[in-house]
Amino acid sequence: MSAYDCPHEQDVVNAVLGGRWPDRCDESLVAHASTCVTCREVAQVSILLHEDVDHARIDVMVPAAGQIWWRAAVRARLESTHAAARPMTWMHAITGAIVLGVFLAALTAVWPMVPGVVNMIRSVGAQVLPSPEVTNALAGGLAMSAVVGIVAAAILIVTPLALYYVFSDD
Repeated sequence: MSAYDCPHEQDVVNAVLGGRWPDRCDESLVAHASTCVTCREVAQVSILLHEDVDHARIDVMVPAAGQIWWRAAVRARLESTHAAARPMTWMHAITGAIVLGVFLAALTAVWPMVPGVVNMIRSVGAQVLPSPEVTNALAGGLAMSAVVGIVAAAILIVTPLALYYVFSDD
């Protein structure tokens, strides 16, 4: 017999809530509750509930007891879900740190090349374009575009990560 499902569970609850437990109820039910873990726990909880609730209306107590067990079951499921999700939260945090680290490493590797690329464009532009002002404007615009592109890439990578951690449950 499973610890969660016993056909005598309701009989034990009815006997306790009816005030018959353990003296004025069937001896076989008391013997069963002494060996069955589920019925023993049901009897203990029902006795506590029976002591705490007004004895005037016993039929009102049965839904209250069921509701308490239902809430406890929901709470247990919620806690187990949070416990199961905790490693995934850590994995997301580690992944975000790795992505940010790779982005910063790439930025550090590329940044020293920017002046060389700008000088190369100036030299190519001086050979192709007739005016040095056009060449300087083109090189300056390219340098500004590179900076804007790097900032935009940083924002596109960091913003979703930041929003995820702000709105995450854990």
